[in-house]
Amino acid sequence: MKKTEEFNLISFESTHMAIKSEKLLKEVNLDIRIIPVPREITSSCGLSLRINPLDYKAAREILDENQIEMSGCYMVKKTGLKKEILDISN
Repeated sequence: MKKTEEFNLISFESTHMAIKSEKLLKEVNLDIRIIPVPREITSSCGLSLRINPLDYKAAREILDENQIEMSGCYMVKKTGLKKEILDISN
């Protein structure tokens, strides 16, 4: 049986915003980590935040309150080597 995992991903226009966002969210102990942006999404900034789906809403609220500019928000579902990406930016 293939392993399935789901997570949210937020991409940014700059590396600076990704690192600033990581710092803000780790201060409130959310389950996040910086990862490379998947090629299926973009090749602009090389970093994105991987977020536990249970923490996604709180993370978005914190980033919005701190006026962090995000280039996109996604739900990622990985089953084995197959990856489904859904744009949930709005």
